[in-house]
Amino acid sequence: MKAILITNIPTPYRLPLWDILNNQINIKVICISDNEKNRQWDIENRSYIHFLKSYHFFFQKKDWALHFSIPFSLFFLLRKQNPDAIIITGYDSLQFWEAFFYAKIYGKKKILWNGSTLLSSRSQNKVVNRIKKYFINSFDSYYTYGSKATEYIESFGVDSQKIITGTNTVDSDFYKHNTKDEVVYKNRVNFLFVGQLIERKGLKNTIEAFSKISHQNWKLTIVGSGPDENMFKKQVIDYHLDDKIKFVGFKQKNEIIDYYSEADVFLMPSYLEVWGLVLNEALASGLFCLASKYAGATFDLIKEGENGLVIDPKNVDDLVHKIDMVFERNFDKKSIKNSFDVSYEKETQKIIEAIKKATS
Repeated sequence: MKAILITNIPTPYRLPLWDILNNQINIKVICISDNEKNRQWDIENRSYIHFLKSYHFFFQKKDWALHFSIPFSLFFLLRKQNPDAIIITGYDSLQFWEAFFYAKIYGKKKILWNGSTLLSSRSQNKVVNRIKKYFINSFDSYYTYGSKATEYIESFGVDSQKIITGTNTVDSDFYKHNTKDEVVYKNRVNFLFVGQLIERKGLKNTIEAFSKISHQNWKLTIVGSGPDENMFKKQVIDYHLDDKIKFVGFKQKNEIIDYYSEADVFLMPSYLEVWGLVLNEALASGLFCLASKYAGATFDLIKEGENGLVIDPKNVDDLVHKIDMVFERNFDKKSIKNSFDVSYEKETQKIIEAIKKATS
C-alpha cells in the first residue's frame, strides 16, 4: 500500500514523526511550501518530501498563511504518484481541495488529519460551514490529535467508529533527557513563556497579572519574537517589571533546553490555540504548567493539581490567583517527566491504524 500525506509546510516537530512513519509504511509527503513568513525554524531536507512551487502570503491580523501553487500541479503530481490512500491535513488551502477531488475522481481512500476544535474554529458563515460539512463527511477515516479535535469532527455528524483519536506530539525524549530533574534556583520561582509575541498568545493579561501578584521572589523569561514584541516590552517597563521579566528572543530547539532546565513553571496563556505543542515540551521537561482553557492540549495533557492548573487567560483575576497558588508548591520535575508518556512511536501506530481503517 502506498500513501501520500498532503500538508502545508514541514515543521521541526513533525519531521521525526514522518521519519518513523516513513520507516514503517510506504509514504511520501507533499508540502505546499517550505516555510511561512511568521516562522523562523531551521528545517532539514528529507528524500521522501516533495515541495510544490508556490507563493506564500501571510495575513498578520488574522494570523493566517495562504499558499498559491500552479493550478492543478498537485493534481497531476498525484496522478503520477498513483497512491492507494491520501492523508489530507486541512481544508483551508486550494491544494487540499485539489487532493480531495483527485481522490474522489480516482476512487482513492481518504484520511483527514484534523487538529481543529470547536474552540479554534472561527467561521460563523453558514455557507462556509456547509462546505466544511461536505468536505469533512467525505472521508473514509480520521486521525485527530486530541479529544477536542475528535469532538469537532463528530459535530459534523461523522461516525465515531471512523475516528482514531491521537495526541499532538513533539520529541518528548529530547526534552526529558536534555533538561535537569532538579530545581535550579531554590529561593525563587522561575516562570517561562515560549511562543510568538502576538496578541492571541495572551501575554498582555499575563504581564498585567504579574504586576498584581503578592509575591516578589520570581522571574519570568519570555522566549520568542513577533510583531507585538515592542508593545509587550513597553508594558513591562510601564509596570516597572523590567528587573523581573526578561525577553531573550527566538530560540531554536537546541538553544531552548537551558531555559526549560532553569524554569519551574510554564505559562501557556493563549486566547486561541488549536493544540499548543509548547505544553508538550514543558511537561516533557518536568515543568508545572499553567495552561489556557482555550487550548486543545490542555484538555488532554493537564491533570489538575498534579502537573498543572487550568487558567482563563482572559480573566486577569484568575491569572493572579493561579500564579499565586504555585508559590505554595514543591516542584517535582522528575515525577512530571515520568508521568508524561506521549511519544512519536505511539502516534505513528495510531496514524497507521487510521490508514488501515480507511483501506479495510
